[in-house]
Amino acid sequence: MDQPDAQKTAPAAAKAEATPPGTSPWVTGGLSFVAGFADAASFVGADGIFCAHVTGNFVVLAADAALGARTDEWLKLATFPLFVFAVLGATQIGRRAGSARALMLTSGALLGVAAAVGAVTNQVAGLPKTAIVALLVLAMGVQNAMHRLYPRLGPMTTVMTGNVTGFLVDVLGAPSSPQAGKQRSGAFVLGGFALGCAAGAFGVVQLGFVALALPALVTLMVRAQQQAKETARRTADSQAKRDR
Repeated sequence: MDQPDAQKTAPAAAKAEATPPGTSPWVTGGLSFVAGFADAASFVGADGIFCAHVTGNFVVLAADAALGARTDEWLKLATFPLFVFAVLGATQIGRRAGSARALMLTSGALLGVAAAVGAVTNQVAGLPKTAIVALLVLAMGVQNAMHRLYPRLGPMTTVMTGNVTGFLVDVLGAPSSPQAGKQRSGAFVLGGFALGCAAGAFGVVQLGFVALALPALVTLMVRAQQQAKETARRTADSQAKRDR
């Protein structure tokens, strides 16, 4: 390969590395919004329970135990086996379906059922609270597994610590086209999560858990966009084969 060809190929390869095939900032931003909404909704509406950052429940549980926890506080501990079950189930569904869209549909359905439970029941204590928390944990477990099974979706949308670190490193790094792409993607993820947290907290306070209908709808919208991208990619691949 001569020098001009190498110079043309290098930026394209770097861009592909910065933005995995099939990645859309709106997909990652939308999923981040969903995770932030669900986490804030469960924390505010279910007495400090995290559904996306389930490991945080161990910290909260330890603090509650030290201060004299009530019996219903042990629901925090139950979130971990529920999360594990969701990840295992999502792995099986994802491998059989061969597409992230099946997992998006599953997560959206779980969020929708949680919203329905919130709409039917006026109380957030006892069995309704347990059911809503369980559904939210299952939904976020599915979304976590989805990113592991399909890395082309982009960075994790349920855990922000690594994303904040990566975003700051990219911002302070050497300016380049790939870095700009990473910064834009990171901004969508962090911005979506922050917006979701605010919407989830205020939504639950004002409307109750019926507000979970919004992240359910956003998940289905993201699924529709992902389907459109996959269809366009398959069409482009078919066209490229015919042109050869």
